Amino acid sequence: YQRRVRGGLCKMFLNKSVVPLSLLLVLIVHCFDPLPPAPPYVQKYFEQTLDHFNFETHKTYKQRYLWADKYWGTKNYPNNCKGPIFFYLGNESPVTDYYEASGFFTQVLAPKYGALLVFAEHRYFGESMPFGNNSFAPGNIGYCSSDQALADYAVLIRNIKKTIPGAATCPVIGFGGSYGGMLTTWFRLKYPNEIIGGLAASAPFNFVGSGISPSAFTDACTNTFNTAREGCGAQIQAAFKEMTILANTPEGRTRIKNDFMLCKDLPDENSAYAVIDWAVSGLQGMAMLDYPYETNYGISVSAWPVNNTCNRMATITDNNVKALAYGLGTYYNNTGSWTCYDIDKDIPDWGKCCGWDYLACTVVYQPFESTGMFPPSPWNVTADIEGCKDFFGVTLEPEWPEIHWGGFESIKESSNIIFSNGLLDPWHTSGVLKNISSSLIAIVIPASAHHLDLRAPNPADPIYVTRAREQEDTILGSWITQFFITN
Repeated sequence: YQRRVRGGLCKMFLNKSVVPLSLLLVLIVHCFDPLPPAPPYVQKYFEQTLDHFNFETHKTYKQRYLWADKYWGTKNYPNNCKGPIFFYLGNESPVTDYYEASGFFTQVLAPKYGALLVFAEHRYFGESMPFGNNSFAPGNIGYCSSDQALADYAVLIRNIKKTIPGAATCPVIGFGGSYGGMLTTWFRLKYPNEIIGGLAASAPFNFVGSGISPSAFTDACTNTFNTAREGCGAQIQAAFKEMTILANTPEGRTRIKNDFMLCKDLPDENSAYAVIDWAVSGLQGMAMLDYPYETNYGISVSAWPVNNTCNRMATITDNNVKALAYGLGTYYNNTGSWTCYDIDKDIPDWGKCCGWDYLACTVVYQPFESTGMFPPSPWNVTADIEGCKDFFGVTLEPEWPEIHWGGFESIKESSNIIFSNGLLDPWHTSGVLKNISSSLIAIVIPASAHHLDLRAPNPADPIYVTRAREQEDTILGSWITQFFITN
């Protein structure tokens, strides 16, 4: 678990392949120090530039960031540096969510390296709203972009180094998961002078022109469910087929409402299809969050939710729709607190409008096609363009993300980036899965879901995850050592 082993006697027994159960229990209790809790953080607000690329305006907004310096200054580093700075590049949720889900850095690496922890919030998420409640209004939402966010992070890092004693000569390592992993990659490409390297966990780069199939995500998601239980994907597929038929009649929609225990009636086909979309989102969400223990990452989810869903569904063989509804309870009602579902409210924090939707219509558009166990829906770029125009009044340019970011080709020009991907995570199909160079390293993790390696070590973790963290630790440590050798 990457916990410290006490004494030579413990090491001797733990290196044996066979240990008596009675002795093993004693070893577990006495030979491992428990991980320290995540250090407390202080919420701070930085007067951030609203538009970094328009020199005719000087408007600002308050960007939230989290500051945890409990371990900073506890190790000895040269050049008046108090210790390395671990900088989280916030993505599409309140930054506090990511602090809770980054125990590998907050509970393992920070105390080991005596590091300062800074978690920066992405503009237009959490409390970093440039125009308050009107941030998503036309004319205001246009400042929501990955480029502006990256510039925010660069300015914040530079300000910390200039104003905080003991920071000026310290190395900064960036990290993030999912879209945060994409940002980490792009930040290292765009601002290599600000960070010495980065850990990009579960970062997908499936843009138009990348060569990755639009159906890669749903195909992988289906495989995750079929791996959990043979026939699970087929049962889910049968449920969706039945629901699409039931959606066409009042009697059928009443059946869907009752089987899913919905709080509201379904007056028309669109309302019924909204339930289908909600169910699809739940299944895809639990495939990403298929962790070996219970978590709350914007929503409370059971341990191994995919396995639990498939096992629950297997107990109902005469009603596939009801079986699907029962299975989804591991995701949408893990706490058992809901007596009925409100599909407009019972969704994760990161599933809410509108910041990510706007980014998906502009600088991070990814083609998507529904296949496998899900209701079939081919990639329709025309519909996506029309949807973005109707909702935000913007013209989607499908090829722009690949042109702008450069896709996989541009990554080759960088250095010191770790790309980690779990094979249970459907997004792994769009990630970097092979080493690009000696310093652009891919870590592929069996039995691991969406950026599980960023979370705190847990006794339930598969051994592959533990080994991945050990490898990441070694690489990050080598960057820090090399920095002080050359500076």
